[in-house]
Amino acid sequence: MPPAPPIDTPQCRHFGVCGGCSHLDVPINEQLHDKVRNLEALLRPLLGEIRLQYTEPQHTPVHFRTKLLYPVRQDHEGKATLGIYEPQSHVLVRVRECRTQDESLTALGVSAEHWLRALGLMPWNETTGKGFIRAFHARLCAGTGELLMGVVTRPGMFSQGKELAERLMTAAQSLPSAAERRITPVGVVRSISDRDGNFLLGDRNVPLIGRDYQEDRVDGLTFRLHFGSFYQIHRHSSTVLYKPALQMAGDVRGQRVVDGYGGVGTFGLRLAKAFAARVEIIEDNSIACVDALHNAKANGLPQVTVIEAKFAQAEFAPEMDLLLVDPPRSGLQADGVLRVIAAKPKRLLCVHCSADSLARDLEGLLAAGFKVAGMRLCDMFPHTDHVEVVTMLERRT
Repeated sequence: MPPAPPIDTPQCRHFGVCGGCSHLDVPINEQLHDKVRNLEALLRPLLGEIRLQYTEPQHTPVHFRTKLLYPVRQDHEGKATLGIYEPQSHVLVRVRECRTQDESLTALGVSAEHWLRALGLMPWNETTGKGFIRAFHARLCAGTGELLMGVVTRPGMFSQGKELAERLMTAAQSLPSAAERRITPVGVVRSISDRDGNFLLGDRNVPLIGRDYQEDRVDGLTFRLHFGSFYQIHRHSSTVLYKPALQMAGDVRGQRVVDGYGGVGTFGLRLAKAFAARVEIIEDNSIACVDALHNAKANGLPQVTVIEAKFAQAEFAPEMDLLLVDPPRSGLQADGVLRVIAAKPKRLLCVHCSADSLARDLEGLLAAGFKVAGMRLCDMFPHTDHVEVVTMLERRT
């Protein structure tokens, strides 16, 4: 495939200091070709004659991230600062512009810092064990414009929680519209973390104002997402990931499908909508399981069932037509590979967000009798080294 003509690179005042992206100064087609070369070099012994597929970029993606996650730390005066860490550091960059994050979320982060300071709320200090606020979250649903915010705190009384939530809702109502939809703030959640260390997600979620969930609409489906449920953060994830993956899955009409690490059903419901006869979603996050069950019912997909379990220990009948697995960055690991082998799927579709974990998992799967039938790079993380790779495997006869 001949290289595409160079595409201009965007500029950002924080680039080179902020750890949010590392390749903003490299034309996007060069970024993609570098990822392809690195993946092929890593995986060549495992791929045989299979070539890595990808789509040549036609423009530079900007402002595609629909989730903000800022740690909160003290500045030299002890006041709250929000932003993104410098690479391999706990030094915060106070983000005032960003070429990868939705512009409205960047503006919201500035407002959140202002109100944390104005209300005198103290950041958690993991060294001294003092302070209260740990992080600020916000997620925007591109299909509906719904915005859900979250403040991560230590346990204890939060007397200013309601006022902070009201201030954040007011700030969100005046944000500029997102790329496709007018922004509609639906709620602010308090996420309570009992753990020591630098954790940016809580263990218990309590609504401070409005809802503790939001809804998105995409590909003819409606998804409900509670704070704490995983959801892809690329604005165009349907085009970049889901449609290519489902094309690799092929015609699933009348087939039995298992969706491992299924989350709120983003893959499973799409497969059910494509007329799979039965879809079992395996997920160990209880909040995501509740959302997945709700989403199946709300979309009129009675063939979908949800099993709350870790994938490696989940019980489901073997020899399904298609097993789809979308594990975390650590991959399937040894116990997940063994569970796949025991399931004896006719076809296996793997979605990996780490090249190293993909290579480790493939070694185990190929040794057990699978063969790679196709592989595609889906560039969900432009301007970084991170990759998303979809691999179709079949059992050798």
